[in-house]
Amino acid sequence: MNYIAHLHLAKHTQTSLIGNFLGDFVKGSAFADFPLNIQLGVRLHRQIDTFTDSHPRVVALKQDFPKPIRRYAGIAIDVYFDHLLLQHWQQFSAPELPMHTLFKQFYRDLEQLNYEVSPHFTRVRAGLISHQWLADYENLSACLRAMQTIEKRFSRPTQFAQQAMGYINENDSELRQSFLHFYPDLLRHSELFVSKLIK
Repeated sequence: MNYIAHLHLAKHTQTSLIGNFLGDFVKGSAFADFPLNIQLGVRLHRQIDTFTDSHPRVVALKQDFPKPIRRYAGIAIDVYFDHLLLQHWQQFSAPELPMHTLFKQFYRDLEQLNYEVSPHFTRVRAGLISHQWLADYENLSACLRAMQTIEKRFSRPTQFAQQAMGYINENDSELRQSFLHFYPDLLRHSELFVSKLIK
């Protein structure tokens, strides 16, 4: 869900963009046959998710969401943090890494990928290549659409997107400050994790 953060952290740690992206689509040890650089990217993706879910600021934000949609708070936070990362890109990125440069590299790598992963991955990959929509997350309307798309993936009828976006709009300042404190921690943790794996 938070594709942009994973790509940004992949570039920050000089690990595979594709590997970090694939972390949402491969289960268990299904990535063991991939090249080592992609395996490292998948491992980093999983570590990022674990660190994010257990970070005190993220845990506190989840608890503050309205009770009827609290179980979906993690999804909403992931999506909104991607939006905030784009808004604060220059704060967390080297000057020689404009957002659109990273996205172009990722789309190119995605086109060249020749691994069969899953039907869901195939659909997402096709949509990304055709519409190149990652930069759309700069707009809140894209965040809402992303959450509405996720709603449709649940086996039971689920509606949380509209209420989540309403809550986000009302609490933007708190969410933004939490993100600005959290993301440097995530950058440091990712650096440390990768440095230990490549020793």
